[in-house]
Amino acid sequence: MSDYCNTCSILASNRDEFLDRPTQDAHFHSFENHAPNPESPGSVLSGRDEKAGGTWLGINRAGRVALLTNITEPAKKYDSSRGALTSSFLLSESAHPLQDGVGKINSPNAMFAGFNLLLLSPALRPDGNLSYDSLLVTNHGSGGKITSRFLSTQERSCGGVSNGVDGAGGNEWPKINHASHDIGVVLRSSLTKGWTETNVTDHLFEVLAWRPPEPITDRSQLRDTVHVAAFPIMIEGSTEYVKPTFYGTRLSTVLLVRRDGTVLFIERDIWKLVDGKAVKPEPPTERRFRFNINVQTCA
Repeated sequence: MSDYCNTCSILASNRDEFLDRPTQDAHFHSFENHAPNPESPGSVLSGRDEKAGGTWLGINRAGRVALLTNITEPAKKYDSSRGALTSSFLLSESAHPLQDGVGKINSPNAMFAGFNLLLLSPALRPDGNLSYDSLLVTNHGSGGKITSRFLSTQERSCGGVSNGVDGAGGNEWPKINHASHDIGVVLRSSLTKGWTETNVTDHLFEVLAWRPPEPITDRSQLRDTVHVAAFPIMIEGSTEYVKPTFYGTRLSTVLLVRRDGTVLFIERDIWKLVDGKAVKPEPPTERRFRFNINVQTCA
């Protein structure tokens, strides 16, 4: 598998969140409001945010991928959930999912807290292999106008999505620069050293584990680290005293999609809340899924 990363699309992502936010582990579902049926597990593979009902990262059986990041900004409340943006795209049966997906998001009354949304849709090449069309959708901040753009050639080769504002320094966050550089090293090493799938995934999780020597103690420093070691933080926007809760990297996820439609999805637990304390399990627990995309259904 010396050409592994040359025949594979890769996504590596951390979910940084409050440790006490109710969350379901990754599983197949269809965003139903009842317990999943084991005999009919659904079309979407993702974790689920129990509070809002959506997800931050998922892939469906047709190979469509959605990744959501929240823009770092003062808290404001909106009736519309950002997590619903991913579910709408992943559940869509449209033959033109990128264009139609943006059309649904950009409705006249759509108002969201700040977000960046990466949408990936597989396309069947003349040689019978898969490639991905990609689109970044964002409102540039709370209540802003929703716009979209295709990724640049460099971003498609090796890029990142931060919690910053696209076009206003969001792509230059230290964590993005550091992770993009390290993933580039992984890609090149996989070609020159003949790495296996396990070599690739192990090194990608190492990329997601990077943090600077000085610990993060404030929300403003989150841009400086890929891995956020859990630390106590106050919830913004509260008018009453609320006991600080822990915030950190809850999950790391690595997604590999081979050109033949073979998918590997690994979700790994990083920080957990146990009896009110932030705990980093060693060795980490994880969930692995393998399935095949039906390439004939790709546009």
